[in-house]
Amino acid sequence: MELTRALERGEIPKDGFHHASHLHVAWVYLTESLSVQDAANKMRQTLRRLTAAAGQSEKYHDTITLFWVHLLAQARTVARAEKLEDVVDANPQLLEKDFPLAYYSADRLFSEEARASWMEPDLKPLSIDAIAICSPSAPRDTPNRSLS
Repeated sequence: MELTRALERGEIPKDGFHHASHLHVAWVYLTESLSVQDAANKMRQTLRRLTAAAGQSEKYHDTITLFWVHLLAQARTVARAEKLEDVVDANPQLLEKDFPLAYYSADRLFSEEARASWMEPDLKPLSIDAIAICSPSAPRDTPNRSLS
């Protein structure tokens, strides 16, 4: 929670805020919010402020932001987990920042339209049960990584 509050106060430099940090903040927002949509909106606002403060507003990507919030929400619900670490231990591919490319073609994901607003995946739907999405048995060369 400390990371989230520090980020909201603008105390975290953009170059010090990596993928695992995004997951931590999204988890806090999912825990604190009454709905996934509310958590997603908080994440949007926070990341837009972060990129604007760094003078890089163009770096904010709406589809990628919402993908991770919704995927994490699904994994959290299925796992009935109270800790992010438990969900990531069961689903190590969540640590792979390129994981959205399993759902999106590069052309669609990296388009200006996807950067500006939510776009549905074009390779496979995000609405699949999170166990199927995040199956640890899925063929994947996932390195042994942690949330820190």
